[in-house]
Amino acid sequence: MDLTISMDTVLNFLHSMSLSTSNKRWLADHLYEEVKAEEKATSVGKAKRKLTEKEKDEQFFSVAGAWKDDPIGDEMLDAIQIGRQPANYERKLAYFEEDE
Repeated sequence: MDLTISMDTVLNFLHSMSLSTSNKRWLADHLYEEVKAEEKATSVGKAKRKLTEKEKDEQFFSVAGAWKDDPIGDEMLDAIQIGRQPANYERKLAYFEEDE
């Protein structure tokens, strides 16, 4: 709340100075450039770092067995196994141009 009051005071002070349009534009541009530079500096500081192989392995194994106690897990496993079984039909090749 105090920050809002302080910012309002700064804005009122700027309005009392009777700045020209070009002065207001100059001030706004410089403030905006400072904000962009600060945001860039903080985003660079918080940039994602590359994971080590150990960290990658830990993340991978942390989800291993995630479906173990899920009732849908068994149904999915059955569906996958059925889908992998060979079909009992003869495979026929279809030709685009058939010679009679």
